[in-house]
This record gives sequence, structure tokens and C-alpha cells, in this order.
Amino acid sequence: MAKVDRRVEPQNVFDEISKWLLRDGFDIVIDMDKSKGSHMINKINGEDWLDFYTFFASAPFGMNHPKLDNPEFKETIFRAAINKVASSDIYTEQMAQFVKTFGEVAVPEGFNHVFFIDYGTLAVENTFKVAMDWKVQKLLEKGKIGKGDAIKGRRGTKVIHFHEAFHGRSGYTLTVTNTQDPNKYQYFAQYDWPRVLNPKIYWPLEENLGVVTWLERYAIKQIKQAIWDNPDDICAIIIETIQGEGGDNHFRTEFFQQLREICDQEEILLIFDEVQCGMGITGKMWAFEHHAPVKPDMFAFGKKSQICGLVAGP
Repeated sequence: MAKVDRRVEPQNVFDEISKWLLRDGFDIVIDMDKSKGSHMINKINGEDWLDFYTFFASAPFGMNHPKLDNPEFKETIFRAAINKVASSDIYTEQMAQFVKTFGEVAVPEGFNHVFFIDYGTLAVENTFKVAMDWKVQKLLEKGKIGKGDAIKGRRGTKVIHFHEAFHGRSGYTLTVTNTQDPNKYQYFAQYDWPRVLNPKIYWPLEENLGVVTWLERYAIKQIKQAIWDNPDDICAIIIETIQGEGGDNHFRTEFFQQLREICDQEEILLIFDEVQCGMGITGKMWAFEHHAPVKPDMFAFGKKSQICGLVAGP
């Protein structure tokens, strides 16, 4: 059988992609060999594009970092890439090496469970599933619901979330995502989950502290009202430690501390979404580490880690 040449020349890339996919991205075909660091070379015309984008915060080292250019590393990545092992059932040295390294380098003190998955949205969704399972088990133990109600998800499954949040674009996350572009969520099935004000910092903080603290009090009032209106039905509060698509919105440590206290009092899990703001971009491995001693019960990660998932405590 004759070998079919399916290579595509740079000048034909847009046409070939448009035959099958929506092509509404930038007019660049990245030269995967010549692009270095923050410089993306357009293979069509040789233009040098300075990258302030990093693929939505997914490329922490830029293009072709020299530390990654070694035969042993490339061989390890190659073997893992060409053999799609069902890693939940069959184990490999490569997987164990990654898990060991991630645990030693990225998992902060006080956390001891990790779950990996392919997509940031699914990382967040699985924090919801963990929270739902945890809450419903609590309700079953206390006799507040029966097995039938638990199976049907009738109680213990709502998630309090914030305005201007972006947590993903499928499944459960469509309910909690509400940034400025409604095309991402407006025509899809959603749940009746409480949405509250995001008391973001207005800079400079010293000049706006009165406004910010008022917003915090209002948000806390809304959260407490949501808990009152949905007795035994709130399993989690989720917040991006730094809201990304919603506007680069930051929050005070004092506000996170109040969330922590409410969750502890009401048997609710506190979830931080660090898919975009985590993995070292703030100067610490995780953005919430700037708000010590506050810790979430779980946090979602992705993008810069090149794999997504969640980290949970005991």
C-alpha cells in the first residue's frame, strides 16, 4: 500500500483547518522549531510575535525552553505519548515518576489526596462531585435524608458561587460561569444554585477600603441567606483565588477567612479554583498561599501543570 503524505504546508494550514473546524483564531502558524521563549515565529512569513498570551496561561516557560531539550526527557515524554495507558487500572514507571514529583514539588502541606484529569473544567466539576458525595454522606449519617433522596441528588448538591466567575464551559460549570460573554453559557441547561456578589478589591485599596469592606459584608450576608434558604442543601462554596476572565479580580485575606469560618460552621467545603492563577504565576506555587493561614478543603489546578485535577486535604 502506497504511503500517503498528509503533511500540510504552512500557507495551507488555515484552509485545511477551515474544512473541518471553526477557524476564528489568530492569523499565525507557529514555527514549532524556531519559536523561543516569549517569541512566536510565524512560519508563513517569518514575523516575530511577542507573546503576552501564553495560550491562556498554559505555557509557563514559553516556547522550547532549553531545560526541556534533553534526550532522556524527550524519550520519557515520547513513550508516555504514544502508549495511551488506562492509568487508573494499569501503572507505569512514567506515571509513578510524575505523581512522585508532583506530590513533592506542588502539593502543599496539609493536603494528601490528588486526582488527575485532562481538562480544567473537569477538574472543577470533580471538586463538585467530591463535595456532593461528602455532603450527602453526612446527611445520610445524620438521618436527614433517605437513600432514595441521596441517589436522586435531591439534597446536599448546591454550590454557592460568585458573580464574574469563570469555572469552565460544560456540565456543572455552566451553572457557575457568568462572565461578560453570554454565548459561553446562556442557552445551556443550568442548576438553581446561589450566586452572590464578588467583593473584589478596588485599587488603590487604601483609598477604597471602606467600599471593599462594605461589599464583603454584603456578600457574606448573601451567603448566609443562601444557606438559610437552602437548609442542608449547600455542599460547597467555590471561588477563583484571583478571578481571571471576570476581570483580574483580587480579594482580601480577611474575606477568604470569613468564607473559611462559614464553611467550618455549616459543614460546607471551601473550594478554590486555581486552574489559571495557580502553579507559580503569583510568586508562590498556589495563589491561596498568599492568604495564609487560610486554606481551602480542595483546589482545582490545570493549564501550566500540563495536566489538570484537584488536590484535597484529609
